[in-house]
Amino acid sequence: MQNFSSFFTHKMVKKLDQELEPIFQKAPHLPQKAIEILVKITPIIILISGLFSITGGLRSIFGANDFYRIFNDWKGVPSIYFYIIGLFQILIGIVSLAAYKPIKNKELVGWFGLLCLNIIQLIMSLVGVVFLRKGLFNLLLSLIINLYVLYEMKSEYKAVATTKTNKTSKVSKKNIKK
Repeated sequence: MQNFSSFFTHKMVKKLDQELEPIFQKAPHLPQKAIEILVKITPIIILISGLFSITGGLRSIFGANDFYRIFNDWKGVPSIYFYIIGLFQILIGIVSLAAYKPIKNKELVGWFGLLCLNIIQLIMSLVGVVFLRKGLFNLLLSLIINLYVLYEMKSEYKAVATTKTNKTSKVSKKNIKK
């Protein structure tokens, strides 16, 4: 799970954050009490949705032929769609479970995990738009709302010093004393 934490703070994710933050700083803000409630319930929601995403993804992959028969008659959706969506659901579930502990501890890396989840969900939704040929307005509206709420909550998450930094600083202090 530690490897995912480094994925959450990848330089591309941080750059995206730096570009999005000024946009959402100009937006009207939620009341502080609402933000506190959102931050308090987010770990529970992430844990539950992560578990359901994994089971839903497995059901989508292993039941793709059943879904395909139903949707083929109705809309002509190719079965590959269900495999792709299933893989994205499993990925979302894994990222959710990996982000649970930092989110629960209100660490900034957990907030970046939420941002990564939004990016993955955006890509999954784009796949749905391509295959189903609808839903672009809903995709954009949900993206804006999700990012707005996410950036409202950001101030509640704090950066935590890594153990490498602490070890390095102790070594530096010893060298300075000598």
